[in-house]
Amino acid sequence: MMLEIRGLRKSYGQHVALDGIDLKVSKGETVVIMGPSGCGKSTLIRCVNRLTEPDSGTILLDGTDVLSLNNRELQDLRRKVGFVFQQFNLIGRLTVLDNVVFHLVLGGMDREQARAKGYAVLDKVGLKSAADRRPHELSGGQQQRVGIARALVTNPEIMLWDEPTASLDPILVGEVLEVMEELVRTTATTMVIVTHEVSFARKAAHRVVFMDHGRVVEQGTPGEVFVEPQSEVGRLYRKLLVN
Repeated sequence: MMLEIRGLRKSYGQHVALDGIDLKVSKGETVVIMGPSGCGKSTLIRCVNRLTEPDSGTILLDGTDVLSLNNRELQDLRRKVGFVFQQFNLIGRLTVLDNVVFHLVLGGMDREQARAKGYAVLDKVGLKSAADRRPHELSGGQQQRVGIARALVTNPEIMLWDEPTASLDPILVGEVLEVMEELVRTTATTMVIVTHEVSFARKAAHRVVFMDHGRVVEQGTPGEVFVEPQSEVGRLYRKLLVN
């Protein structure tokens, strides 16, 4: 699925979160968005499936104008768009498997068919054996992997990731990044990933986009932006690599 964003703007009172963002993501491309906290990264990807409503601009997914969709059309589109949140947003009273297939069953899929799909994606993230456990019985890293499985179960054409390791203890970050890297390697899904994880961006991204103050300030391949950054933000991230 191809994504095209033109002139996207969003303000919260006097604070300008997005100041005329233009961005294109090709089908099958993995784009990592980086920048300081508060620069608009999360707002940007939340606008793509209208979890956040922009003030103005254009968002096209395979030519479909996302901002013109009515509620039913938007729900249909969201089935093609996987979203992995910072917080895990799991339902505590449900098993891991039921968390993964909840929206499939809610959408009318036969329960056994949904469970088969759920087991398959849990296997993909290394948690098939935990299918009958409750979220509170899992580590933070495992809970986020359940969140990834929940996003994958609909076979999305594009995956949006909103700082998926931000809520994890540093010791648990690696297991989630490992799953993410494997998905990038083994699927042709278009991915837009907001993260501060420089090592992941270097290994997994086709393109890195740096944002600052609601604008795109630099973009290019990891080899370009981390070796010879042209922006102040890029230079700060390069220092992380040097150190």
